[in-house]
Amino acid sequence: MRKPKLRELKEAIRAVFRGPYTTKYPFEPHVPPDGFRGRSEFNEDDCIGCKACAEVCPALAIEVEDDTAADPPVRRLTIHHDKCIFCGHCELNCTVETGVHLTKTFDMATFDRSELRNTIEHELVICASCGAVVGTRKHLLWLAEKLGAKAYANPTLIITADGSMELAEPFADDVVEPLARNELMRVLCTDCRRTVVVRELWGE
Repeated sequence: MRKPKLRELKEAIRAVFRGPYTTKYPFEPHVPPDGFRGRSEFNEDDCIGCKACAEVCPALAIEVEDDTAADPPVRRLTIHHDKCIFCGHCELNCTVETGVHLTKTFDMATFDRSELRNTIEHELVICASCGAVVGTRKHLLWLAEKLGAKAYANPTLIITADGSMELAEPFADDVVEPLARNELMRVLCTDCRRTVVVRELWGE
């Protein structure tokens, strides 16, 4: 008959007096350590709606919906926690670094998947010429603040940042062959602005 291994016997005796090593969850709350990757949530004060988090999400757990028919038009970003793999790429690649973060929440068991959503909305800025989406107003304001005086090189940023600024007035009827420079001082997407600049420089 083989003798019991002394090391295992020692551990068994120690466990009898010290009790189990595991925690008493769910009977007692468990506090995850710092750096734990739990449920991701948007920070409404810092998120600018640039959708960088959705671009880098490997699980496609962040949905972006641009509702241009709404008044005002809005962009909705929704995190689907039932698809999330808690990798942390959204937090790591956030443009403003604090727009989305991973919390320590880990117990998300539910019978209703609609509870596993985190949605945030931002007002959209639409091209005055073709109706294309330029970006969120908060994103453009963030860019204007980062660029400082250089933002004045882009009329879209100027008009967005200065809410009191108005669009340029149309030319008078007696002006011969107007150059349509007033169209440059409008909220335009990159394609429409290029078209106006080319027409300004080279004509029709």
